[in-house]
Amino acid sequence: MFAKVVVDIEHSKVDRIFSYSIPEGVDVSIGSRVLVPFGRANKKVEGYVLGFSKTIDIEVSKIKNIIRPLRKTPEFTENQLELAKRIKEFYITPLVTALRLMFPAEMRGERIKEQIRKYVRLKLNDEEYENAKRSLYTKEGKIKAPVMLSVFEELKNGSVSISEAAKHFSSAASAISSMEKKGWVEIFEKESARKPYSNIGKYDSNIEKLSEYQKNAIEKISNGKAEKFLLHGVTGSGKTEVYIRAIENCINDGKTAIMLVPEIALTPQLIAMFNTRLEGHIAIYHSGLSKGERYDEWRKLNSGKAKVVIGPRSALFVPLRDVGLIILDEEHENSYRADQHPKYRTHEIAKMRAEIEGANLVFSSATPSVETYFEAKGGRMQILNMPKRIHNIALPDVYIEDMREELREGNRTIFSGRLYNEIIKTLETNKQAILFINRRGISSFVMCRGCGHIVRCDDCDVSMTLHNSADGGVLICHYCGRHKPYSKTCTECDRPYVKAFGIGTQQIEHQVQKHFPGARTLRMDFDTTRTKDSHAEIYRKFKNKEADILIGTQLVAKGLDFENVVLVGAIAADVSLHFPDYLAIEKTYSLLEQVSGRAGRKGKGTVVIQTYKPEHYAIQHAASHDYVGFYEEEIKERYKISSPPFGVIIRILFVGEDDESTADAAKKVEGSLNKALDDFKRDIMVLKSSPAPIKKIMSKPRYQIVIKVKNSENFDEFKTALYECITNYKFDKVNFGIEMNPQNMF
Repeated sequence: MFAKVVVDIEHSKVDRIFSYSIPEGVDVSIGSRVLVPFGRANKKVEGYVLGFSKTIDIEVSKIKNIIRPLRKTPEFTENQLELAKRIKEFYITPLVTALRLMFPAEMRGERIKEQIRKYVRLKLNDEEYENAKRSLYTKEGKIKAPVMLSVFEELKNGSVSISEAAKHFSSAASAISSMEKKGWVEIFEKESARKPYSNIGKYDSNIEKLSEYQKNAIEKISNGKAEKFLLHGVTGSGKTEVYIRAIENCINDGKTAIMLVPEIALTPQLIAMFNTRLEGHIAIYHSGLSKGERYDEWRKLNSGKAKVVIGPRSALFVPLRDVGLIILDEEHENSYRADQHPKYRTHEIAKMRAEIEGANLVFSSATPSVETYFEAKGGRMQILNMPKRIHNIALPDVYIEDMREELREGNRTIFSGRLYNEIIKTLETNKQAILFINRRGISSFVMCRGCGHIVRCDDCDVSMTLHNSADGGVLICHYCGRHKPYSKTCTECDRPYVKAFGIGTQQIEHQVQKHFPGARTLRMDFDTTRTKDSHAEIYRKFKNKEADILIGTQLVAKGLDFENVVLVGAIAADVSLHFPDYLAIEKTYSLLEQVSGRAGRKGKGTVVIQTYKPEHYAIQHAASHDYVGFYEEEIKERYKISSPPFGVIIRILFVGEDDESTADAAKKVEGSLNKALDDFKRDIMVLKSSPAPIKKIMSKPRYQIVIKVKNSENFDEFKTALYECITNYKFDKVNFGIEMNPQNMF
């Protein structure tokens, strides 16, 4: 018997199956990771067993032996292997690249292992225990060794981790050592699984009567017929309750479930809710965990100890068996697109896995992506509408404030008159408010009013943003992280006219403290949520009413449910309308509708949208909570310019070491593409290679080729011709990659 193995080398020349013999006594299965000799030098490399064969086409004497399996059990299910093959074909990528998505990166090279800890347990029977315990007291009844006694009493309930005991008692290790010498206890080693969110607590979910919309959605999703659904429910309509009950039904049917959320929405509240209702079945899997926690959660799923995984897009690839349900919450979110090779869209791979597993697939959102809604309207998935909030709570009242009029009337603050008064009212009634702007920092750029010089990053072709620091101010590049000290004196003209323009979350926090000095504030943005538990800590404080106003970027726009929040203010609602991508308008509408949904979750709520473009249809429809109206206008605009879903935008991005070689590489590929794609010229437009909108990042120049493709029956042939053309190119100093329908064109 011979094993069919793909080696873990990411290169097109070795992207094929190699045969290895299986030595006697070596046990491998389909899906096993193995160590094999490879190449003339017999270098030890990792590989993946894809199958077996009784015969081979080459001489048996030339076949090398598998050295050993890397784990006792297979890393992959057969369905995962099938998924990897489909990813390889769809994204034209090496099979090993797809397989690497299926397990934690630290497992490669065996860089992570189980956590082994020392434990202590009693060696005494009941009578011996009581005698030993009495020896810890004096004749007068005083305790001679309090730490030893405390540990001794705790051991009556079972074994104790020595490291955990040491956290509670500083001299626990010494006490345990003394007890061991007396023959009272024995020390042993065993695995101790790392448990993320172990202190998250329970969620007091007051489950009341379901709405008819919820009942209908749960019934349809739980039918087990391998169907696709769009759950279109307004904010506060009870979609999470639908997820939990559908997953409960799935588990009761002997199946498992994948619950995907944007990384941004993986809130303590959501985890606590699932953990309370589905205790013992849940694994959490995302990049914010420590390497050890992520590994142990993956093992829980691989062993079948966990039946449900909750996580962002990476959780779609975990080794669950018998998957019956896959859910994408907030399916419109940008984070469902991978920004590294392969640049996949989670929706596409979710469809693949649902088909392979025979599972029901649910896309869910209050603001579905235009492409998903177009697909659902075309009959390719069933729409489940949830148009009302639970308990018939009204959606918040929304007011559009024209900041041009505010300026004409002499208001030069960042708060419109209405928003100012609403904040005052909120504070006076001991309620809470959320202020949203999708930009962090003090300002968006810093410019000299004397000569017009804008302070830019030395390594990236972008302006730097002013942030607070201990010494007053620091300029930070949001692309590479470079810092510069802030000075009001211009480096170009040497005059003291440098000033910050635009606003960010820190500036709003300053202005709140200035205009509402009694208000307690919290800020939730990239700068304040860098550490592992910082997001949870901010959430906890605001939930416990330790702050009156929460200020933040899109982190506050979804996944948060605070019953005391009655006011939401969108400070600069139109800032994202002008981003250079075809999704800019859709993103603006979605963010405004989502952040509006944070207000009035338990009663009357108010939303104030501040804008310089009050007439724009994205803002008008967000104010009236009219998704269908927005969709109808947006789809007309997409049709006019053949943007998705009526066409495909393909971007080939070149990143090099120097400008000349990068521009030259882009030019060469452009010339080849025009020839290779000549048969498709009626359906495509190849734009000339040019510098990317951001010409360099981290000192690396960037060029791009953009191809616009109309939908046609020949698209698969076109894609094959495109990939065959560009895979012929290899450049020493330039890397390049393809992205379909990029989220932005920076």
